[in-house]
Amino acid sequence: MWYNMRNCVSGRIVRKGEAALKKLALVLLAAVLLLLFAACEGEKTPAETAIPIPADTADHDAFVLDDGVITYPGALQGIDVSEHQGEIDWQKVAADGIDFAILRVGYRGTGREGKLMPDPRFEENYAGATEAGLSVGVYFYSQAISVSEAEEEAAFVLGLLRGRSLQLPVFFDWEESSGRTSGSSKSAVSGYALAFSDLVKEEGYETGTYFYASLGFRLDLGRLLEGSFWLSQPDELTFPYAVQFWQYSFEGRVDGIDTVVDRDLMYQKGDRP
Repeated sequence: MWYNMRNCVSGRIVRKGEAALKKLALVLLAAVLLLLFAACEGEKTPAETAIPIPADTADHDAFVLDDGVITYPGALQGIDVSEHQGEIDWQKVAADGIDFAILRVGYRGTGREGKLMPDPRFEENYAGATEAGLSVGVYFYSQAISVSEAEEEAAFVLGLLRGRSLQLPVFFDWEESSGRTSGSSKSAVSGYALAFSDLVKEEGYETGTYFYASLGFRLDLGRLLEGSFWLSQPDELTFPYAVQFWQYSFEGRVDGIDTVVDRDLMYQKGDRP
């Protein structure tokens, strides 16, 4: 009898020990699964962002193309220029129906060194566009490959602006090149844009992000909603999200400019897609 009682007690102890081990194993497994889930959440692509992005609500039947110029009710006509347009007669530009201009203020080189350079014609373009009564914004061609480089670019731009008045945003224009940015993670570019914009906003300027459509699908646009979106998609607007500026042509012709020039639309409040 003692033998049977002892076996019975010892059996209960063994079963209790096994149950405790199983419970501990389940707890550990749950903890591991939670960690893995959190890691996966941190690696979400921009398309999976939890922040809703306003959809394009444009009336596409209202876009009118006439002799290379696209119009839309309430939208303003603009151009973006750099040193590549050469000397510009801004009075003729304004007389040709252009309402605003986005000027390249500078750029980072595509080589390994990534040297920061001012646009050689920024000063004269700013003076000419302002005197002609155009609304003016600027963009910086970025080749940043880290947050610290994006912040360096922002400081460089602020140094070139020197507190000058702008009516339109300072745009962050990151583009992939065959040089230093080749193979960069597109998801990281959202962080570069935020770092750039945060420093620029501290000086009282509005900010924005320029992107071509394929890059726009990869960016975490939900994180960039505080600024304006400037979309590059020639000829036809098919991007599904709302933008404030649309670069619709790389081959525009405008009086006062001897070369082809990028043409843009700016949507006013209540009229934007």
